[in-house]
Parts: sequence; structure tokens; C-alpha cells
Amino acid sequence: MADFEDLEILVAKIQRQLAPGAKVSHNAKIMGRHTEVMRQIDVLVEQNVGQYTMSVVIDSKDYKVPVDVKGVEEFHGLVDDVGAQKGVMVCPAGFTPAAKKRALGLQIELYSPVDTDPHKWTAKVSIPVVCHYRSAAIAFGISCSAPYPFTLQADFLSKLTAYDANGTELGTIFGAAIKRWNKGDYPMEPGEYDDLPIFDSEVVLVDNGHGRRVPVKAWATAHVSKQLYYGDLSIEQKSGFKNKLSGGVITNAFTTGILDHEVVLKEWEKIDAVESLPHSAVHGSGRAVRMARGCRCARRIWFYGTLATARPTASSCDLAASAVDAIADAQPFRRSPQRA
Repeated sequence: MADFEDLEILVAKIQRQLAPGAKVSHNAKIMGRHTEVMRQIDVLVEQNVGQYTMSVVIDSKDYKVPVDVKGVEEFHGLVDDVGAQKGVMVCPAGFTPAAKKRALGLQIELYSPVDTDPHKWTAKVSIPVVCHYRSAAIAFGISCSAPYPFTLQADFLSKLTAYDANGTELGTIFGAAIKRWNKGDYPMEPGEYDDLPIFDSEVVLVDNGHGRRVPVKAWATAHVSKQLYYGDLSIEQKSGFKNKLSGGVITNAFTTGILDHEVVLKEWEKIDAVESLPHSAVHGSGRAVRMARGCRCARRIWFYGTLATARPTASSCDLAASAVDAIADAQPFRRSPQRA
């Protein structure tokens, strides 16, 4: 099959995804109103609106160079001859400035395909992301006023198990504090926080080191800091059109790659403020926790909301405007096309 036919099939596939309720035909034939001959249409989109049938003619050009103004004018003649309500040209090589200006006057849309499937025109797409990464240096406190001897082992934070008044195991001091941090129970805004509760139970009992459970008070103190990281997150699956006139991307679904927190920390650029970026980005946040002695642990990060289809479990994210035009509004499921 020739490359131009492959491009027509690709354009038809993308259009079917963008307009699942419409009839999308490849290599259609329509009788010309003025020429009175059958005109070949690369992709024809038809949809009923009430008692009317609306039609859109799409012409694809697998050129090595941008389409010029003559190509736009010739296509406008085709659109007029077949009586279509809209004309669209698709060319991976783009369009000349004169062609764009003429297309605006003739109300013809100019697109290039954006598709990550393997073919001649495979697109490599990424989205700029700002990760708001929180870390916390956490110190722990424990006190006992019971009239019994009390001995703490060196590894009491990770080994000493706490119980409630009914004897139900509550976990270790360290494990319970990390769990609360990852659940979002502790503050995330930068600052110093004292007397943070570790257990929900009013009564906390631990072994006093001599075989007796005694009541104690356990608390945490946290110093929370924030660092912004800027980088590109790959989009592994996406299909749509880039508007060559407005620069926007039209799509109704995309899937990002996995956001690896180790890559964020090691390879992404540290920035002081989002306002310093040359364009807007998707915003995310991650959490880390480290002991006061400097041991980093329980580092987690994820995206939720509309951006990623996979959801690891341990942090939070707020999505803001995307720098890749309209794709920030796209969802990991099918919906109506979004335009910039």
C-alpha cells in the first residue's frame, strides 16, 4: 500500500476516535455540483443534525514539503463543488505561511496528525510537568509516667509495638507515623510542626522492656520542606490532530508513562518558582520522609485526577493547565474532543 493511502487510513482512524457518533468513510465518491463528475474524497465525515446531514471533507497530503497556497485554493474548489459544510486539510509536513493565511480566509482547517502508534508519522509526545516534592525530617518523642521501670532498646522506633486498651495491635511508632504521612494526615505545607499524634487511640500501651505493658504518650515533630522539579513526562499513547493555525492539539484520550520519583529527584531540573518557567505545565506533588538523623525512607509520588491512567498509592497531585495546548483536558477514557 502506498504511503498516501496509509496516511488516509490514519486520518480516518483518528477522526473516528474524535467523532464516534459520526459516519467516517475512507476514499468516498461524491458527485460534483458544478463539474457534474464524481469527486474523490480521502475522508468523508457525515453526521445527522435533526433533518439535516452535515458533511466534512478531509484531504490528506503526504508531501515532503509544506502545502502551499495553491494547494489550499484547489482544495477549496473541491469543498465547494461537493457542497460540504467544512473542509479540512491534513499534512504531516505542515503548511506555508501564505497557505495558512488563505485557509483562515476560506475557513479551512489545517491539521497534522499526532499519533503514537508505530507508522511512518509516529509522534514522540511529552508533557511538561512541575512536581511539588515535599520532604519531612521527623523526630519522635515518647514519655512514660507509670511507676515502673522503663527501658528502650536502640531500635525501639521500628521494633517496639504499641497496643490500645483492648490489646489490639496498633503497629510500631515508626510504621504508624509513616502511614499517617502517606495518608495525608500530617501537614504538607512547609514549616515546623510539633506534637503530631502518631496513634489514633487515646490509650497507647507498650512493653516497658521488663515484660509489662505500660501507658505512654507518643508524638512526632516534623520539619516539612518543598522543592519544585521541572521535567518532561512521556505520553505513551495518544491520537489526534494538531491545529496548524492555532497550535492546539485535538484529542479525546491519552496515556502517560510512569512517573518515576527516582528519575524526578536525579534528572529533573530544580526550580524556585513556577512563574520562572517559559510556559505553563502540569502540576503534581510528591512526598518523602526522612528521620532526623538523615535516613531517607518511604518516598512516594503519584498523579491523580485526569492525567495518568495508573495510580500508585502514596501522595497527592493537583492538576493545573497543560503546556501542550488542549491535552490537559483529555481524560484516560473516551469523551468529546477538546479544543485549545
